Amino acid sequence: MILADLQSRVRIALTNTLVEEWTLFTPTTGTSRPSERTIAFHLGWYVRQTVDRTWDVDAEYDRSGMVLEQSVRYDGHVPNLIVHHRGLLGPEHNLLLVHVAVDSATDEREGPGIETALALQRRFGYRYAMLLDLRLLTEGRRASVTPYWQWTTLEHGPEHPEPAPVYTDRVLAEITERARRAGD
Repeated sequence: MILADLQSRVRIALTNTLVEEWTLFTPTTGTSRPSERTIAFHLGWYVRQTVDRTWDVDAEYDRSGMVLEQSVRYDGHVPNLIVHHRGLLGPEHNLLLVHVAVDSATDEREGPGIETALALQRRFGYRYAMLLDLRLLTEGRRASVTPYWQWTTLEHGPEHPEPAPVYTDRVLAEITERARRAGD
């Protein structure tokens, strides 16, 4: 699968996550913000619907025939989501590694950067790695997201030096409006 095709599929999955799971992102009765793990689970649920059934989609997957619990941790982080063939190694079996951040700009604990994604990508031979920062803001009972992503390929490294918006402003406004209507 080429990068542009995978990006389109992940964009569709993110759109479905935002629209169908909008209440996950909105503040309710004083609850805390959603965790990266929770968001990654829901994103993975929708990624599963966009990729061929031969791929396995797992959240925080950290097992194989060897002890990986420590070896998959770089700077204390484990990938939130991976698309792979379980039990098989190499780029032909490891498609995508994802790290999700709720809002890396205001998070007091720094999330992994592109260097961490590259290190994991190279260590396990993932064709693609993606950092997704939702940039979730809440004001009262209203929420907004402004997702940015940064992609890297095993062959060429980072696609761009800095994260880029997932959507244009117009498309994001339409998605947010649909999500709010669906969540009401």
